[in-house]
Amino acid sequence: MNFFYGRILLFLITLSLVFSLVGCDTPSFEETVTGIQIDADSEYSNEVLNQAEQTIFSLVVYTYQKAVMEKIPPKVESRLIRYAQRICEITAANPIPEEQYRSAIALFEKDGRDVIDEWIASKNGDEIHYEKTRAFYLNLTYLFGADQVASMLYDFCIMIYDAQYERNIEKFETYQYPWYQEEAEALAAEKIIFLENIGRESFSTLVRCSTAMAELLAMKDVDKISETFSDAEILEIIRHLDVSKIDIDEAGWELLLSYSFNPKEGSYFAKLVTVFEESGDLSRLATVMNDAIILSASVMEKLMPEDIAALRTGKNDAILNSIYSRFDDDDWALFESLTSLSLANQQYSSLAGEEYGEAYWEYVAAIEKVDLSILRTSIGTAEFHQNLSSYLASICPAISYEVNS
Repeated sequence: MNFFYGRILLFLITLSLVFSLVGCDTPSFEETVTGIQIDADSEYSNEVLNQAEQTIFSLVVYTYQKAVMEKIPPKVESRLIRYAQRICEITAANPIPEEQYRSAIALFEKDGRDVIDEWIASKNGDEIHYEKTRAFYLNLTYLFGADQVASMLYDFCIMIYDAQYERNIEKFETYQYPWYQEEAEALAAEKIIFLENIGRESFSTLVRCSTAMAELLAMKDVDKISETFSDAEILEIIRHLDVSKIDIDEAGWELLLSYSFNPKEGSYFAKLVTVFEESGDLSRLATVMNDAIILSASVMEKLMPEDIAALRTGKNDAILNSIYSRFDDDDWALFESLTSLSLANQQYSSLAGEEYGEAYWEYVAAIEKVDLSILRTSIGTAEFHQNLSSYLASICPAISYEVNS
């Protein structure tokens, strides 16, 4: 679960990129920012809007002081004011009842700094469990609704793209170094992919479904969940997640995957990520992500209340046997597509051997050879779970070792 919140909420954490956006003041960049209009008939009172702007501005200032420097030059302050105003526009674009909005602002004021501290630590490559970010996100969804929070995250990402582009153009105009222009052009191209190859609905659905599934799979407080929802009710929640609405092409998946990692420079994980990107494995994985979505939708559609009961009680063998026993030929074809990627395993294993020594090579030698036919015929038997583990481990032993060690 902690790994999930460190990866699936990648664009929430990407807000930390605002650390690199603050600098000398520039002319207005409003023409390049995707406009968000607040309905004049639905605006909040001036009092609550002023409170929101002051709260958000204080958090933007806190971010700058923690990530850059304590002293804020006047020209930088004007930039921070613009960012705060922009964030306020996003949070107020689709008004909720004013008392709920007040509660949201109070939430920013109470927990915002703790969340920023997690972002800064994450950006520095520290191992973070994202508990503050998780709690903050869940409280926001309670106030705004999951769809609106996910949509706001989408708008935050656009704001960050625009601000980064502005900063690089400003640097290029000031110093005339060509790499600033190249970086600006790369950001503009990424933003087009984000807008056209991912889009608001797919991005919002992906965030909403991922966070909901993470919460259900975690089931930290089983007794409390049991009191609130029956197995059948949880099943209905899962079936209404609309995973099938996620329609992202390969370019969009590649962009999302490229932002999924934030390794500490020079770490073992950073070396793995470098191979993942430079070997073409990132692009290869992007080609099968839609198959993963289709298979996920199929699995969710076929779930039964007894699967939820097994999930509650931690009977992983039972739920895996149950899920795979319902695979039809189309499901197995998708599963084979997902698990037959040709990855740069020799490079990953070389790094894993350097990191873990003989223990890793012993692990690799112990992986049983299980092909798809053996896996399928073992469904319903006591051997299925071990066969599945061996089958998946053989896809990329270095990653499997990291997960299981």
